[in-house]
Amino acid sequence: MDKEKLAALGALVAGVAHELNTPIGNGLLIASSLRDKTQQLVGKAEGAQLRRADLQAFVSEAPEGFELIMRGLGSAASLVSSFKQVAVDQTSERRRRFGLMQICQDVAKSLASRIRQDGHSLTVDVPPDVELDSYPGPLCQVLSNLIDNSLLHGFAEGVPGEMRLTADALAPGRVRLRFADDGRGIAAEHLKRVFEPFFTTRLGQGGSGLGLSISYNIVNSLLQGQIGVESRPGEGAAFVLELPLSV
Repeated sequence: MDKEKLAALGALVAGVAHELNTPIGNGLLIASSLRDKTQQLVGKAEGAQLRRADLQAFVSEAPEGFELIMRGLGSAASLVSSFKQVAVDQTSERRRRFGLMQICQDVAKSLASRIRQDGHSLTVDVPPDVELDSYPGPLCQVLSNLIDNSLLHGFAEGVPGEMRLTADALAPGRVRLRFADDGRGIAAEHLKRVFEPFFTTRLGQGGSGLGLSISYNIVNSLLQGQIGVESRPGEGAAFVLELPLSV
């Protein structure tokens, strides 16, 4: 593994550790407080000193504490699940021949309800004769992440937008996929960072900052291709994938 990959992996692991520290730390603090209050309650009950007010105070405070613990553990579990996707195990993914158009249409169908609900549209224009000998599962993950990214970041609230997924042949043995939206685009200072782990402009608003980083790792490792981004503020964004037809 070269220095660049090691540095990227180190940054990813450090980021995961940092992000996990908050929900786990908060959960431990609240759990410790609930444990102490429970022990106090048990002690008073055993000593026949338990008052109705003590029990009422515990019952009123405990549900909020449990809710905070569950919320923190849920966040941690979601983060771990996302992190697991980064290290796609090549031996566990099924490599096979598949039609690119079918895969793209399957992804579009799986997200159609959400796209319509948000007031947007997605057009798929992929030649029917393009076949790959590769990993359809991870490719679907990448395409889903790109669409999710546009839905979360690409459009102003309440403004309908259009997305397009197209493909065309490159040199023999390679294909180019282009996913684009007509949204608000990406600020120039953010363009170089969009594939960094945990980089997001929607922190706390549904953005984990892992989707594009996961996509970058899948494309460049398992799918043996490249992915880049093009954008100008106010003119939408486009992600371009160049993939070999056979890996």
